[in-house]
Amino acid sequence: MPVATLGVQDQDGFDLSECALLLMPETDTDLATAAMAQGCLLVSHAITSDTAPIFMPDVHSPPALSYNQTSLRLAGPELSSLLPVLLELNREHAIVRLNATLLRSAEFSGKAGLDELATQTVNLFNSKDVESRIYPQQIAFNLLPETPDPVLVTDLRGILGNNSYSETLSVTLQSVNVPVFHGLMVAVQIYFDAKISFEDCKNRLSRLDKVTIKDGLVSPISDCNQSFSCIISLLEQTPDQPSELHFWMITDPMRYGLANNYVNVTDFLLESFL
Repeated sequence: MPVATLGVQDQDGFDLSECALLLMPETDTDLATAAMAQGCLLVSHAITSDTAPIFMPDVHSPPALSYNQTSLRLAGPELSSLLPVLLELNREHAIVRLNATLLRSAEFSGKAGLDELATQTVNLFNSKDVESRIYPQQIAFNLLPETPDPVLVTDLRGILGNNSYSETLSVTLQSVNVPVFHGLMVAVQIYFDAKISFEDCKNRLSRLDKVTIKDGLVSPISDCNQSFSCIISLLEQTPDQPSELHFWMITDPMRYGLANNYVNVTDFLLESFL
């Protein structure tokens, strides 16, 4: 059986003028500056920009792009994880209020966050002191609330509010760092502009690509470990609140959220622009 090889080059010395497209999944100001200076189209969720983020649930839903753009800001992992479900629910009846609590695993802090959680856990089991560098306090066996990213709130309001309720759409987010290595867990509460059919919502969500509805207990370890899909459980509608919907969502934010979007946007660019 032939052995496949992968060539690797040092990015600091790489000639970006030979590239038409650069995917940048992590913040790197020097690389971003060099890419745009050498005529390379920069695609990244880590771009700081006032432009609306690009999210493509599939290759057949192209965004409005122009040939003179030098960079494209993609939706981040949390936004990309939430949007497929929220956009589908927003089609029939407008969402007027969204409350969500995001439980963020250590992978949101990169390898350094994963290493810190692992090291602290081992040290605590061996009665040793722990040191916090990435997190403001000990993350192992702990919960650390933080201020939600205001950009995420703005993006959600801008995308979901693309209707007559754009000025009144309310988005309330709470964010908590949890001592879990991988995964994004979100408790979602949605208020619509009119009464909704629970069965219709459930059926429409179950037909979404890469979305699974489950009735039993789910967890990041058992259901979303290295998964490119989203799991929804505890889908409920309170009998006396016909315009509300509650559910618990679990995803692998880097695969289901980021990777799917990066792949779809790249496929579209290679087919239509590059």
